[in-house]
Amino acid sequence: MELRSIFGLPAHPLIVHAAVVLLPLAAMLLVVVAVLPKARRIGAPIALGLALAATGAVFLAEQSGEQLEHQVKETEAVETHAEAAEGVLPWALLVTIAAGFAVVAEPIRRRADKPSPKVVTAVLVGLALVSGIGATATVVSVGHSGAKATWGNTANNPTTEGEGEEGEGG
Repeated sequence: MELRSIFGLPAHPLIVHAAVVLLPLAAMLLVVVAVLPKARRIGAPIALGLALAATGAVFLAEQSGEQLEHQVKETEAVETHAEAAEGVLPWALLVTIAAGFAVVAEPIRRRADKPSPKVVTAVLVGLALVSGIGATATVVSVGHSGAKATWGNTANNPTTEGEGEEGEGG
């Protein structure tokens, strides 16, 4: 699949912004529905929809990033960013799985009358916190490395002034 541009603009930075917004948003909503069982009926399907959209955006960001990597100058910053970016999709999938569990947890519990509501809530809170914190921290870290790869050596950055234009492109 080749995704190099959207409306004449590089696709990667556009798609990345969708992933950067949607994944933490899905994670935050997932934590809310995990902690507040009354919010699950309405919030869990929304969290699942956001998580699915975020996972799709993460996948497309990876694909477009790999293509962009072949078009920009190879630097240590670009390599660091590309390697770190490979860790986002597993977290996005975990958020999606946890959101799926949030959707089905109550109906399954009601039908089987087990496990107890406290057990369902505890498992869901644990999944939500682990996946949400992991996904958000990874997105922030990868975004930071991408920003450094793109903007780290600009003339406006006093710490790298005079080092050339090696950072163009992440």
